[in-house]
Amino acid sequence: MVSHRRSWNARALLAAATATLMLASCGIGGSGADEGPTTVTFWSWTSGSQEMADRFNATHDDIRVVFEQIPAGTGGGYSKMYNAVRAGKAPDVVNVEYPQVPAFVTHEVIQPLDSHGVADLRDAYPEWAWNQVALGGEVYAVPKDMAPQVFLYRADLFDELGIEPPSTWQEFRDTAERVRAERPDAVLATLGNTDAGLIAGLAWQAGARWFDTSDNVWQVNSTDDASLEMARFWDEIIGDGLVNAEPVFAEKHIADLQEGRSLAMIAAPWMAGNLSRFVPDLAGRWGAAPLPTWDGVAAGNYGGSTLAIPEGAEHPEEAMEFARWVATSPDAVAAAAPVSTGMPANAELFDAWRTELEAANPYVQGTGLPEVALAAAESVPPSWEWGPDMTEGFARLIDEMATSVGRRGGLESALRRWQDGTVDQLRLRGFDVRA
Repeated sequence: MVSHRRSWNARALLAAATATLMLASCGIGGSGADEGPTTVTFWSWTSGSQEMADRFNATHDDIRVVFEQIPAGTGGGYSKMYNAVRAGKAPDVVNVEYPQVPAFVTHEVIQPLDSHGVADLRDAYPEWAWNQVALGGEVYAVPKDMAPQVFLYRADLFDELGIEPPSTWQEFRDTAERVRAERPDAVLATLGNTDAGLIAGLAWQAGARWFDTSDNVWQVNSTDDASLEMARFWDEIIGDGLVNAEPVFAEKHIADLQEGRSLAMIAAPWMAGNLSRFVPDLAGRWGAAPLPTWDGVAAGNYGGSTLAIPEGAEHPEEAMEFARWVATSPDAVAAAAPVSTGMPANAELFDAWRTELEAANPYVQGTGLPEVALAAAESVPPSWEWGPDMTEGFARLIDEMATSVGRRGGLESALRRWQDGTVDQLRLRGFDVRA
């Protein structure tokens, strides 16, 4: 993989040299044994972060984690991280979503973790999740949670209409037609027309590869057959009035959910938490099923985040100890479960997550969501890569979608324009790009 300034390997050498100087000048521990616990600063916006920090502090004597709530990453949190590193005031550990990891690496904001023994966690993760943090032969973050796509549906209304969750996208259309015929004021589902992550996940599921660095250049292709088949499917059923195309969890969408005018959602485990906040009185009425597929069982990923250590972190060893605990401890799962339905990326924590989540969240009880999500996570294609700046890339895709999705051919044309714009932007920044 080649960036505009240096290769991943050169980047790793710089990070290793920096780490050596830090250890030589500061010492690994960062404070003497008689000075009390080492303070580690943790920046995040994700639900459950405060609770995990509190539980860690209650069970550890030598490290104290100070949690700071920051804006969501694309809402200003990532800019805050970049600025802190550049100003020499980096926190010790930060949340970074999977799509943004390559940008954090190319901009030298986070450091490789290989020297901290991260490789021994490899077997606990699905291949695709590990691939999201392993770039150019080095690992730059610890997968924290993941978001395999699932199908959440109003089980009570499906029973009332005598319909089953669709297993293929053709069945999805057939079911949508039946819903519209029997309930003219309702649709089967709502497609978020300003949700770039959702569309990327649907393309991922279909077998697309928007970015590919296997030949040491940035290959960009959001107009491949898989992406366009997916886009045309949604353009057609939106155009036929079988699904809504509008922002999810906006006022109209919440009302549609509440009144049974939108019966299902293309979702991920974290979305059950949103439903419990926006339509709490619908608890007990939902079911979970695999996402409809094109050809066999597969899911895309729709969210999730990692824990990374910024360049210049004062206490990288202690930060890694906290990150490892979050990523591997059932205690961390138990701490977050009452406030978050996010799924841990570590497969070894599945049983603890299922138990804690079902005990803590009435919205999940009886849905089968944990089991469906586990099967979905195991089916995600492993070859997906993200581009070198997905914060900017997602912003442009949202702009393209907002102006066209809902019209005939709107999503397809948005992906075509986004492809051209992405290639232009990367070339302007000096990347070696092939389209």
